[in-house]
Amino acid sequence: MISNLLKEKNCFIKESVKDWKEAIHIACESMIDQGYCTQEYEQAIFDSTKQYGPYYVLCENLALIHASNHSGVNETQMAVTVLKNPIKFSEDGYDVRILVTLVAKDKESHMDGIVAVSNIFSDEEKVKSLLNAKDGKEIYTIFSENV
Repeated sequence: MISNLLKEKNCFIKESVKDWKEAIHIACESMIDQGYCTQEYEQAIFDSTKQYGPYYVLCENLALIHASNHSGVNETQMAVTVLKNPIKFSEDGYDVRILVTLVAKDKESHMDGIVAVSNIFSDEEKVKSLLNAKDGKEIYTIFSENV
């Protein structure tokens, strides 16, 4: 269930970030603070980005921030950060405004989150709703209605 995977308190709106590294840090911060993962998870994302590039930028506006489930994961959880101003993770990459952080301890427990992301990003109106969300509650509602 999405309510086990995403909590309203893990849905945020932020004006801007200075670069892709700050974007990853902001995207992971609440997960680390609440003990769903450790700093090692954030570092694994940085390391993977160095090695493979920003593999988690899936399309215009969306970065699905994640790393191997072996890297500092304590419990499966998700966070969503909507940026008012877009960020690029690479010079020729997409503009990104929605950071979905996925911390998964196994291969199954995060599937409702993947379904919600897929349902939202297959509908331009839902993406617009998410981009125009006024607060974390609105972001949470959009995700919970799209499982």
